[in-house]
Amino acid sequence: MEKKKIDTVVFDIGGVLVELGRFRFLAKKGFTGEKANRVMNATMLSKDWVQMDLNNLPEEKILERFIRNDPEMEAEIRHMFGDLHGIVEPRESSLPWLRRIKESGRRIMYLSNYSHKIMRECADALYFLPEMDGGLFSCDVHMVKPDPAFFRLLLEKYQLDPARCVFIDDIETNLEGARAVGMHTILFENPAQAEAQLDRVLGIVG
Repeated sequence: MEKKKIDTVVFDIGGVLVELGRFRFLAKKGFTGEKANRVMNATMLSKDWVQMDLNNLPEEKILERFIRNDPEMEAEIRHMFGDLHGIVEPRESSLPWLRRIKESGRRIMYLSNYSHKIMRECADALYFLPEMDGGLFSCDVHMVKPDPAFFRLLLEKYQLDPARCVFIDDIETNLEGARAVGMHTILFENPAQAEAQLDRVLGIVG
């Protein structure tokens, strides 16, 4: 990875720039233990959750799919899905990190599997968006990571050279999609690790 080539840093959002507060969110809804696990398995961990990010179905239809996954938990699933505020939470360290990268002369963008519902109901978690130079949400283009076409769309829209981009995500499979189009990658494990690794890539000191 040649440091001089990187002029654009592309971020995943969930788990990288915002906290995933799923169990805290469920606990606030009154769900713990087995009940929390069943609600999570029927919704967030189900194969149907990606439909939220793809935005190809009405939210009511997606809710019906969740309920079919565990009909005994219908009341709990409806209660959970009624308001998703808190399912992702703001990460205070994100804004200083993004500003530091911009101060080094690089562009900062996002490429994220994200739903309109979470965008609306957890708007506070996306407080940093005005600082960014552009990006794509899956729900706006009906594509999700790790599909290389999703990455190519970002490259084409902003006329980016993939060899000059580094993509940061907390899921290895998503990094494979970025590598398929020629982007450099960093696996996010925690904020300190990812920031230090990116600093090395960009040649940022101090």
